[in-house]
Amino acid sequence: MRRGKAMVSKCLEILIESVNYIIINYALSNMALLFRSNPLFILFFASEIWTFGNYWKKVSKITGNKAVSIILLIVCFFIHIGIIYWVGPISGNVVPFRE
Repeated sequence: MRRGKAMVSKCLEILIESVNYIIINYALSNMALLFRSNPLFILFFASEIWTFGNYWKKVSKITGNKAVSIILLIVCFFIHIGIIYWVGPISGNVVPFRE
C-alpha cells in the first residue's frame, strides 16, 4: 500500500515539474522572441537553458534514472516547441516606462 502511494506521489511530482517547465519555458521563449534584437535576448535565452538543466536535475533526482529523466526532458521540450508552433508566440511591443 505504501509503495503505491509513493509511486503516485512521484508521478504527481513529475507531472507538476513538467507542467511548470513547459509553461515557464514558453514564457521565456516568448520574451526571447520579443527581445530578439535587444541585448536582453541573452538573459532570456540563458534563463531557458537554466530551466532546462534545473528540470533535468529535479526529474533525475525524483526518478533515480538518468535515461527516464532524459526521455521526459525530450518529451517536454517537444511539447514546449509544439505549443510555440501551434499556439504561436505572444504578440506585443516593448513599451518604455517613460515616454
